[in-house]
Amino acid sequence: MTSQRTKPFRAGRRLVFVRSIGTLWGQARRSWWADAPSCLVRASYDSAELVREAAGGTSRLRASSGGPRLMGMGAPRSGDALVIVHECGAGARLVMKRGEKDMSEWTWPEDPTDVDLITDGRRIVMRHGRGRLSWFAAESLGPPRPWSLKLVRQALGEVRMHVTGLWDLGDSLVVTTVDTWSQWRWDGELMACWRAPAYELGAVTVVAWHAAGPILYMRVIDPATGEQGSGRDAYRLVVWDPRRGVGRPLGPAHDWPRAARSPDGRWLVADRVTREGRGLELWDMATDTRVERLPTRRRAVEALAFAPDGLHVAVATMEDWFVLRVVPGEE
Repeated sequence: MTSQRTKPFRAGRRLVFVRSIGTLWGQARRSWWADAPSCLVRASYDSAELVREAAGGTSRLRASSGGPRLMGMGAPRSGDALVIVHECGAGARLVMKRGEKDMSEWTWPEDPTDVDLITDGRRIVMRHGRGRLSWFAAESLGPPRPWSLKLVRQALGEVRMHVTGLWDLGDSLVVTTVDTWSQWRWDGELMACWRAPAYELGAVTVVAWHAAGPILYMRVIDPATGEQGSGRDAYRLVVWDPRRGVGRPLGPAHDWPRAARSPDGRWLVADRVTREGRGLELWDMATDTRVERLPTRRRAVEALAFAPDGLHVAVATMEDWFVLRVVPGEE
């Protein structure tokens, strides 16, 4: 039975409701779509859950610290494992779980701050709260090993190496720092690197990564005055061209937006708050045109993921998980 909470998302003509996947019990942190939609959920103070669409419903893999605060979580796109990091007396404890069994674990000194965590099932890459980057071998956990970013400095010159985020692209990963973005193979080989927008404009947040242009949440320069934007509409949703170092603003965004871009780069689906209120939007990136907006009021979207076909998108709210389809319209 389809939840009535999804009603605002079922009113579209270009974003069409297809099916409900199931209910999520917690806050969706990351979503992706390989052979099926998957969602990583912080289920509670001390537990994480990996939820995947399966025949007749969902499959769920859960891991818990048994009490201490969860610091981070991750899962490979294959959906066959779940990794958590949580506080413990010695600092932090990392546990990798497959099925109902804890396959491996490691404890090390660590500040009690949140960490970013991604994995391909063989390597676990972690951003520490102090802006450092480390990795573990998944099947034989040992002390965290440093992930060197010196190749980025060699390519781009003097830049700050304080790591701000990680993005799992499946066959590779992206590391964002205060000054740079870099794409790496999981074995540590550098594939490409770019300068990020000037941090002095204010915090620049990558909302969705895509080779054709990541989607950013950032303060922009007012072209009329040449000054930084201020006031309620100071921050914008921006499509950034990393090779040319320029951005295309898509309009103001209040709060923290969520977005996903289709594999071919054509479509952007974004949840954002503007002066119109909260809405889920469909953008045609070929023309930078908003083709539909579904007013959703308080139905905030937590995570989005496009299917490989570029026309279906999985949407996770605080409680519901469902699939929408993009109707291209007349070409």
